[in-house]
Amino acid sequence: MPEMSVAESAALRGLAKSQLFVIDLPEAQAAALIAAQLVGAGVAGGGDAKRPIVWTDAESALLVQPSATRVRLAPGFIFVELAVATDQTGPATLLFPFKIGASPNEAVLMAVTEGQPRGHAQLAVRWGELATTIVWHAVLRAGLALLARRRLRQPMTIGGVYTLGRVLSFVATQPLDVDDLRDYYQQLGGQPQPPDLSVLNRRYLGSLPLNRAKPVR
Repeated sequence: MPEMSVAESAALRGLAKSQLFVIDLPEAQAAALIAAQLVGAGVAGGGDAKRPIVWTDAESALLVQPSATRVRLAPGFIFVELAVATDQTGPATLLFPFKIGASPNEAVLMAVTEGQPRGHAQLAVRWGELATTIVWHAVLRAGLALLARRRLRQPMTIGGVYTLGRVLSFVATQPLDVDDLRDYYQQLGGQPQPPDLSVLNRRYLGSLPLNRAKPVR
């Protein structure tokens, strides 16, 4: 990849003008927080993970036990295991492997995963696509839940997630709006193609010292 020009570098720094910091979620606490997001979509901080929930799709229903959620981390990977059940299959498990960043400059909002979760083959085929989306969104909402616990002077959001193993790390940054992107276009000469915003991670985020918040206790 060619080096950035001075103008592009200045534009990226102007675009990412807020202070960036990292919030760490230890592996031992990740399952409980992610499970809370499975229950409490749209509820600040999540819901009560002790009670089962039912996902419905058309005429099908899947019972999920959030309290039995398990999470394991490896460098660049998060594995989320759900305990599920249906009348036809009885209790079963589904395992969702997500490839995420392995360092701050690789932090992502969109993970790479397999075509279907692992575990019960019949349930993986029937519920794989929907369940994968729900579980990944729960991972991201866990970062927002951590962010909501902090007293911030300006609006912040989660800009990416990565793990070195043992700790799930969320990169927090100021949200970008349409005006920010329009200014970025103009400073680079108004090219017709969309800017490669992943450069923010590969170039700018990777070279910027990050403040690390203390892990949640």
